[in-house]
Amino acid sequence: MDLNPAKRLLTLLLLLIVLGSAGCGENATPLPETPTSSQTFTTTSTHTTTFTPTVTHTLANTITPRPSHTPTVTSTPYPSLSPTPTPTTIEPNPADLFPFKDVNGKTVDWSYFYITQLNTTNLEDVDDLWAFLSFQLLDRGIHQRNFIFLDQTITVYYLNVAHEFNGQLFPMQLVLGGVYGSGMAIEDIPAANSVYLQYRVLNAWETFDPYIIHRDANRTYDLREPIYPLRLLQDFQATLAMLPDEVILLADHMILFHPDDWWQIKLDMSRVSSLAARYQPFFEIDELDRLVDQSDFAYALRDTLLTDAAMPEGLYAFSAKTLIIIQGEN
Repeated sequence: MDLNPAKRLLTLLLLLIVLGSAGCGENATPLPETPTSSQTFTTTSTHTTTFTPTVTHTLANTITPRPSHTPTVTSTPYPSLSPTPTPTTIEPNPADLFPFKDVNGKTVDWSYFYITQLNTTNLEDVDDLWAFLSFQLLDRGIHQRNFIFLDQTITVYYLNVAHEFNGQLFPMQLVLGGVYGSGMAIEDIPAANSVYLQYRVLNAWETFDPYIIHRDANRTYDLREPIYPLRLLQDFQATLAMLPDEVILLADHMILFHPDDWWQIKLDMSRVSSLAARYQPFFEIDELDRLVDQSDFAYALRDTLLTDAAMPEGLYAFSAKTLIIIQGEN
């Protein structure tokens, strides 16, 4: 039957109430839950160390510059012959010359020389030269100067002498030897570094044969020792004080050396102080202690002995491998 609109609205409302009460009962089937995440993610800042490369400039070969060498002004044309700051004070006492001839009949005066050994290359260049030179002894003492080689200071012992070149007497140093140390007094030389000399004293009536003396004095040690024994520098100092007014000194030494032997000479100089002192006047040594050439003096002496060339003025040093002293009667 037809219900009026008011009744129909009331009926619908009642029906909604009944259905609502049924949905809230204990036997109601629960609706499925929608899963809800209970975990809370907290974003933590992570610090990652970033290495920034540093450019380091490293040279493959680091070259350390050598210190500059300030030249020292000396009173001689050759720095290698610079005297010690406090020169030895010894009274002058020049030797007197007397008539004397060698075994060949040649007069032995202040200009005397005798070439004891001479060899040349295939090109006729002299590369091996020895000679005996005569000297006037200017006093009766042993002088000294310092010489630096391979960063070591060597005290060089020498005689004050003169030799006549082309009619003019030239002052020279006759090197006897040397010992490690600066300004070492002879009496303070250590026994381990003693300076030895090879010398003989002859009288005016004895013969002087420069070639035979050179030959015998340069033999092996066992053959030369009986005639030319090695003597201490202290003994030679005592001999000097006893010499008469008339006396002639003659020294034999090598002047020019074959270039193939320079390495051995450098080795000998590095090991033996006396050899360093005796070889020094004949070589040009650079700031690195290298033997770059023979000295101007060695070449000038060669030209004087072989061709009678004029010797330039200056203070020069010769050395005594073998020393002969000829004494007169006064």
